[in-house]
Amino acid sequence: MELLNRYLQAVKFWLPRAQQDDIITELGDDIRSQVEERESGLGRKLTDAEMEAILKERGRPLLVAGRYLPQRSLIGPLFFPAYVFVLKLVLVCYLAPWVLVWIGMMIFDPGFRAHHSGMGIVPDLFGLIWIHALTVFTVVTIVFATLDLVMNKSKFLSDWSPRKLPPARDHDRIPRASSAFEVVMGGFFGIWWLSMLWTLTVIDTESLRVTLAPAWHHFFWIFLPLWAVNTGLSATNFFRPYWTRSRRLVHAATNFVSAGVLMAVVKIQPAVLVSFGSIKVSQVAEVSINLSLAISFAIATLVCIIVGCVDVWRAYSISKGAPRLNHGMAV
Repeated sequence: MELLNRYLQAVKFWLPRAQQDDIITELGDDIRSQVEERESGLGRKLTDAEMEAILKERGRPLLVAGRYLPQRSLIGPLFFPAYVFVLKLVLVCYLAPWVLVWIGMMIFDPGFRAHHSGMGIVPDLFGLIWIHALTVFTVVTIVFATLDLVMNKSKFLSDWSPRKLPPARDHDRIPRASSAFEVVMGGFFGIWWLSMLWTLTVIDTESLRVTLAPAWHHFFWIFLPLWAVNTGLSATNFFRPYWTRSRRLVHAATNFVSAGVLMAVVKIQPAVLVSFGSIKVSQVAEVSINLSLAISFAIATLVCIIVGCVDVWRAYSISKGAPRLNHGMAV
């Protein structure tokens, strides 16, 4: 039984002092019973190799001791889904914009690209991704670990009512207020944007003149039908406030077309012409405005593609007969 004694001693090392003797006695008796049963079947004593096989079946002493200890976790099952959701949200809303801005600077700013290429990319990746990601991960983890500790000691888990839960969401239901807002604001913005594309004039005063490049004029006849389709879709959604497969696909198509147009617009350089009192100031302002517009249009392109893909996915779900919640249903 030398191997058994050594095994029990190793398990005992990892156990709490107050429970060591009771657990080791229980574990030892269990293993001895297994050994006696095996010896009774064989009609002889077990060899060291056979005893070693039995102990290996039990597992490493550290793992065996862990089965007798209370299960602990930094963030429990109550808050873990919310913890994962917040991490994903921060990744999309905080880290992704940083990366997109950096990519935009690398594409559209030759000076920035010259200083941040080759080995110069290492500090950017370390500071941009690693430091920011580590900081965000640490802060979010500490916050949720604290919440888990505090809430488990409060009445939060028992003092609740199903009546206080939010109403069940129906992704196919369209709020009329949202559609009305889209029609009104889309109408005003569309008229302003189309008139600017036609005249190419943004600002025209005695001291400052900002105009769009002549290439913009060709996009008037592309934005006009896009604006008309989007406004008409919003108006239809106001009177029939629910998504259908056809309307989802139309909305997806307009987003994909918009993404293609924005990608073409990014290539207009310079997109905006600035005329100010000082030539040097005009050049600085023009470069700054054009760079900001290029980055904004690049991000808008990505957003349009994502929204279009979501619309296609939801239209496909509808076509497959996915179950829909009844309007007004609550859980």
